[in-house]
Amino acid sequence: MYINGMVAEAAVKALDGKVDDKEALIKALRAVSLQDSPRGPFHFDHFGNAVGNVFVRKIVKQDGKLAQHTIKIYPNVSQFWTFDEKWFLEQPVYRATTHR
Repeated sequence: MYINGMVAEAAVKALDGKVDDKEALIKALRAVSLQDSPRGPFHFDHFGNAVGNVFVRKIVKQDGKLAQHTIKIYPNVSQFWTFDEKWFLEQPVYRATTHR
């Protein structure tokens, strides 16, 4: 939720607060690129899907308290992961969507 607020704030600033035009607002939202978010760099691809870091973490006991430790970070992950986006969108679950 925090990143959503950061994206909204950046888009509203880009429009100088003039958010009456829905198309301009959507365009500004999709154009947002955050370099310093809690999840690291964050932006949207040309389909409007979020692209950001994915963290694999484990919970360990440290000094008698539970703590999260990052095991691996996958940078710039989109919904397509490592798949070719054209192939991905041709799969049966996506054929009837508006991604085409």
